[in-house]
Amino acid sequence: VSTQSTGSSGINAEYGKQWYQRRVRGVFVNMLLLWCVALLLGQTLSLTDEEIAAFIPSDPDFVERNTGLRSQVWATDNGDGSVTVNTNGIPSHDTWQFPNNESGNPHSLEENWSSYKMFKDPIMRSEGDELMCIPNGAIGIATSGVYIYSWWAAEKGCPYARDFEELDICEGHPASNGEYHYHHYSPCVQMPTCGVESPLYGVALDGIPIYGPFADNGQQLTRIDLDKCGGRYDSNGRYKYHVTIDPPFFPSCFKGEIRKDVGKSEETFTCGCPYDDSGMPERGPKPEDGGRGPPDDGGRGPPDGDRRGPPDGGEGRPKPEIICDFSGDVNLPAVCVDKISVTRPCPGSGSSSRSTRT
Repeated sequence: VSTQSTGSSGINAEYGKQWYQRRVRGVFVNMLLLWCVALLLGQTLSLTDEEIAAFIPSDPDFVERNTGLRSQVWATDNGDGSVTVNTNGIPSHDTWQFPNNESGNPHSLEENWSSYKMFKDPIMRSEGDELMCIPNGAIGIATSGVYIYSWWAAEKGCPYARDFEELDICEGHPASNGEYHYHHYSPCVQMPTCGVESPLYGVALDGIPIYGPFADNGQQLTRIDLDKCGGRYDSNGRYKYHVTIDPPFFPSCFKGEIRKDVGKSEETFTCGCPYDDSGMPERGPKPEDGGRGPPDDGGRGPPDGDRRGPPDGGEGRPKPEIICDFSGDVNLPAVCVDKISVTRPCPGSGSSSRSTRT
């Protein structure tokens, strides 16, 4: 963690230009090295056809109780080095009725269409250059079509989601925008078998697959077996994230590059908990009544870009810092820089002083 001193605008501009040039060179060097490693090992790093086909509702005829809708999720190989995962965010498994007074969740479960695009062949970031500031909201998509969030609740103080409120029978709940999501391993996506390699659980926004807790050798993985982002190379030399039974459960940083057309806007791709909770809301009051009936409109296809992002900071709240530049050629990685600003001691942040990493 370091802090850049402030100089003249000319110096800052020159420094930024040099940094950008080094960053771009680093990306292409990493691409070349990964290609050489994959060639030597005879192993592809890309999402396989089998993995792409795994994004389907587990029960296509299941009608979700809160919305009266069916799950829609599918992944497409675009043929240009990218893969798109489309989902309406409706789970194809049982949930609680929301809002739910008993659990403490005051939000309704709603349809939330999204189309997330990622590199089919993940472009790995250099060791020590991982993107630590994962965004608020979705960091990936489960094969069930449900959004994967980090395990932090988007609230002041950065509480652990499971400690903040009770999750439903499938370990999920809706956010303030109605987006149903998981904060950690859901048995409704897959049930692990001891000693047997876990199947695909989902994919992160950097295109790296997320697998369950059992490795290809049958070992049950815990966080100590993984790197700081929650991943490891398998016996064939392929990098995968793994869901674990211990926190932080899902990927806690991005090992791969993000596409500029990932499906989130720059304004929603901002650093949040555990690094910065300054834009997080205070906990709202519990609802007085139960859930509501289905919306008037039926299912529909995904719109251009994302329809809903995390709620805005609200009047009087500081605007979160943008960490990625999505301008320019969409086929190139976004230029993302960690902007970690810790203003108070958040659980697990490892710091209580204000600092900025650039």
